[in-house]
Amino acid sequence: MPLSLLKDAIGSKAVLVLISIIAAFLVGVTLLELRTVLVPFAVALLLSIMFQPLVVYFKRKRIPTYLTLTAVLLSLAIALGLAGLVVYQSARSLTTSINHYESRIDELVEQAESAAARIAGPLGLDVEDLDASRVINLSFFSGLVSTGLGSFFTFLANAFLVLLFMLFILASSGELATKVRRAYPEEVAERVEIVTQNITRGVRRYLVAKTFVSGLTGVLVGLVLWILGVDFPVFWGFITFVFNFIPNIGSIAAVVLAFLAAVLQFHTLTTPLIALASMAVIQMVVGNWVDPMVMATNLDLSPLLVIVSLIFWGWLWGIAGAVLAVPLTATIKIIFENASGMQPLAVLMGSAPKPPST
Repeated sequence: MPLSLLKDAIGSKAVLVLISIIAAFLVGVTLLELRTVLVPFAVALLLSIMFQPLVVYFKRKRIPTYLTLTAVLLSLAIALGLAGLVVYQSARSLTTSINHYESRIDELVEQAESAAARIAGPLGLDVEDLDASRVINLSFFSGLVSTGLGSFFTFLANAFLVLLFMLFILASSGELATKVRRAYPEEVAERVEIVTQNITRGVRRYLVAKTFVSGLTGVLVGLVLWILGVDFPVFWGFITFVFNFIPNIGSIAAVVLAFLAAVLQFHTLTTPLIALASMAVIQMVVGNWVDPMVMATNLDLSPLLVIVSLIFWGWLWGIAGAVLAVPLTATIKIIFENASGMQPLAVLMGSAPKPPST
């Protein structure tokens, strides 16, 4: 290859890389600045994919579209309203009761300081400056609950926007195939229709299965905490349901938060430890047995990609982004698996293949 052509090729690649970096930066800024609109739109899009078969079915039965949409959106609005009311009442009682746990906090502080003194004495360490209240800080727990509730009720405040987006998305359900057949030749239209159906079917299967598994985990956790007499079992069940959409980290965080609440409530560790063990067993059984059976399609996302997506979407959209991170990443992977020329990217997004058994 002549030197001039080599320089031109290198220059073209450098320009392409720079353009890609600028484009990625602009996309990131757009996602960040428009998060108040894009977060409800992403939720509406995922919910629409789940409810789309129901709308299409009623359309085929000649039932008026406005009746179908009204029934779907009204049912969803009632469900969101009831969930918001129950969680709000539980959270309000929780934040109010935190002020009554001061004696329990003082007791835990004294126990921690005496335990530290017994351990540090034989080692010759100085524990005079130890202030266990800095470690056992109720304001951190209260602030964490308030932050999570703030994000949740911000979403509830935008529920109208979610329902509005769903209205327009579901209203056009089943019309894409007709439009594509009118716009493109038969072969191209058939290929587009197959790819679109594969994408929506894969995304729907994942969303329904994940919602079912998370809901089952939340119900079981709430039931166990209610049997053990832990305060606010509905609230902790809901927190488990939401956090279960965050892989690995979310389930651990939900268990730890409920355990800490039980520690603050009871004056012995017997009930909190039983609650901790029960919640851990539920998470392991549902995660290792029920989840693989329910999930008809194994997405097989790379663990590194999951962590990166959690960091990225969590930084971009906060707690809502962390909850939506894996569903959005799974959706992108399913699209790449079915899009022509994008399969290599889907392979890179997956985990390493297991070596063949010998």
